[in-house]
Amino acid sequence: MLALIPLLALPGLKGGSGAESPADAGLSLVAGLPGWAHALVVVGAVAAVIVGGYYLSRPLFRYVVKSGLREVFTATALMLVIGIAALMSVVNLSPALGAFLAGVVLANSEFRHELEANIEPFKGLLLGLFFITVGAGINFEVLVAEWSVVVSLGLAVIAVKALILLGLARLFGIRSSNGWLFTLGLAQAGEFGFVLLTYSVQSHVISSEIAQILSLVVALSMFLTPLLFIVYDRVVLPRYRRSKNDERDADIIDEQGPVIVAGVGRFGQIICRLLRANNIPIVVLDHELEQIENVRQINIKSFFGDASRPDLLEKAGIEKARLLVVAIDDRDRSVKMVEHVKKFFPGVWVLARAFDRGHSYQLREAGADDVMSETYHSALELGGHALTAMGVHPMRAK
Repeated sequence: MLALIPLLALPGLKGGSGAESPADAGLSLVAGLPGWAHALVVVGAVAAVIVGGYYLSRPLFRYVVKSGLREVFTATALMLVIGIAALMSVVNLSPALGAFLAGVVLANSEFRHELEANIEPFKGLLLGLFFITVGAGINFEVLVAEWSVVVSLGLAVIAVKALILLGLARLFGIRSSNGWLFTLGLAQAGEFGFVLLTYSVQSHVISSEIAQILSLVVALSMFLTPLLFIVYDRVVLPRYRRSKNDERDADIIDEQGPVIVAGVGRFGQIICRLLRANNIPIVVLDHELEQIENVRQINIKSFFGDASRPDLLEKAGIEKARLLVVAIDDRDRSVKMVEHVKKFFPGVWVLARAFDRGHSYQLREAGADDVMSETYHSALELGGHALTAMGVHPMRAK
């Protein structure tokens, strides 16, 4: 797009756009060239940067590394970025494109990890400066005067891009909630739009007045990005989770046992295997069909259904059960489940899995007889191995 923009130049805008191109401002390799020659020079400069950077950056950085000075290494990387940005300027391209190309060159270097660590402070600082300049460049008078046009175009950009992305998601097999995440995550205009607009004005393709409106459109669409993710988290994702598990009704529970396990994720499965190995009858309830099918493979009687539903607990024999293991992956539901069981079936011993200390306190207040953090014992065991590795006697570590 950057190479083709000069071919779209409108002679009528050269006098009235109010924008001064780099060719007019100072040194330029494309001053006075026709559009086709301008485009060739631009393509040649970009190709020279990519090819030259690939073959010349490696010996350059190897030579610098031999100096043993980290400061020289960082200075060389910054010099490369600034030099390529300056080259793009003299061919009437944006320095931002030069910085981008320099990033491509550096990312393909064998020293990319060291470069990334050294440039990290500059990246955060300059990225913040970029968005500050974007915000400072917003003309609020234009926004107030043309707010309806800006809002309409901003929503149109998001809608059109979303339709295209949704079609691509379907074409490449990105289904269910992942397709919507892909669509909503990329539906806004990108920050490179500001670069394209500035370059279009410099090349006399559009007027500065139109560029100001379009800059507001790009900024508005980017501003709405968090809102799109909120829509995904609160509207799209819950609907897919419900539809995935609500397509079928709960199983008919035709068996009861002294132990009921609610939730057979990676935590609950270990408990089930231990009980099964000791021939203790158990009944498993879970709202995830895949987990139920996994447990059935080791001959454990398992039923699909929401374990927090009182009617399903009663059908599973909670009234006669001796033990209830609560290992569902929902903090609030697990607490409510414990409260219900201890209120109506106080004789049942309740063991509950806690996500963290705060959740553990909630479960104990709800009446759980025994609460265990999901990472407590594994962390203790690994800590014991760490002590042993550092020379502490194994018995002392134990």
